[in-house]
Amino acid sequence: MPKHGDFGHYTFALTWQPGFCSGPNGKSCTDSQPLTPLIGLHGLWASRPSDLIQAKLPVTTWWQKGCSVYNASTTAATPQLDTNLSAILASVMPHTRTPLWVHEYQKHASCFGMQATQFFTTAATLRNRFVALPSAQALINSAGHEIEKTTLNQLIERDTGTLPERAVQFQCNKTAQGQSILSQIWFTLKIDSLSKFPRAEAFIKNAHEQDNCPTRFLIPQWSAQ
Repeated sequence: MPKHGDFGHYTFALTWQPGFCSGPNGKSCTDSQPLTPLIGLHGLWASRPSDLIQAKLPVTTWWQKGCSVYNASTTAATPQLDTNLSAILASVMPHTRTPLWVHEYQKHASCFGMQATQFFTTAATLRNRFVALPSAQALINSAGHEIEKTTLNQLIERDTGTLPERAVQFQCNKTAQGQSILSQIWFTLKIDSLSKFPRAEAFIKNAHEQDNCPTRFLIPQWSAQ
């Protein structure tokens, strides 16, 4: 078990790139942002370890600060990745103004002693498994159209099987006109069952309501941004 490895679950976060890059405060990705693929990778986030629960650290603090709650110096080092993995991450992760993969490792993996290559290879593999599903293709085909949240949930569960409560949650940004647009999909996964994703047995109930999308929202296209 990795250091602080007694956490309860992972949140596996995928991006819908046009919505994610819109950002809540305007454009949040650089001009180098590729227009394909539409479904990208955000990260793989460990939940609050048991020592922080026992110390009564608020879960919101863990969400905001991640590994820096232990020691800010543990997040200082930039992990080294080989050329192939760096290229894979550049193709699927949003091109934020500061490298997202560095932020993701420092905040969500550094304090667990996770090896960077294995960490990002696992996350990229999970992303590829979702993208291969019919529900992912249906989402891509829905670009430019509004969708009911219940419809998107049903599409995903056709592929995964019936899921626990809040095992899939959605994040939305808003356009300048106030329209809600899909930006992320968050999956709550058992820490010992990542190899089973996307089957239902990989999922676990999320105790926290984090879905901020309304019942109906737009699947944005790049041309609409």
